[in-house]
Amino acid sequence: MKIRVRDVVSYLGQDFVVEAVLTYALAGKTYRLARAADGKDVRWVEPLTDDMDDRLLVLTEVEDLEMDTPPPQNIKYKGSVYLPRMDGEAQVEISGKAPDRTPGPCRLWRYRAAGDRFIQIEDWSGRVVALAGESVHKGMIEILPGK
Repeated sequence: MKIRVRDVVSYLGQDFVVEAVLTYALAGKTYRLARAADGKDVRWVEPLTDDMDDRLLVLTEVEDLEMDTPPPQNIKYKGSVYLPRMDGEAQVEISGKAPDRTPGPCRLWRYRAAGDRFIQIEDWSGRVVALAGESVHKGMIEILPGK
């Protein structure tokens, strides 16, 4: 599934416009994360990677998870325990506008908890950002081509 700048992401009755797509190159793999906004309400969406996938990742930047880097072996957050799934130094390319993000290196950690809940921690040269959310079935989200 392709996701591009200006596409519209319809999720839980709300429409978000894709303002940026970040492409992370990490350990020989490529991950894409789209910044989709409805005014000041922002979601980060990781689209399907192939036809076999049936779930997308939807994350929101969180302020209540104070985190130093490197993060601990497990993270306790909102009643769940998150375990590491991936980490490493990523090279990031950005299409569109993503405030507080710049192309180049980013240290990335992703954690997972029961119930398909995820936390992603990004270290942008000393500026640490935490995202939290969940994977959702592709039938719960619609991506409409932009103009």
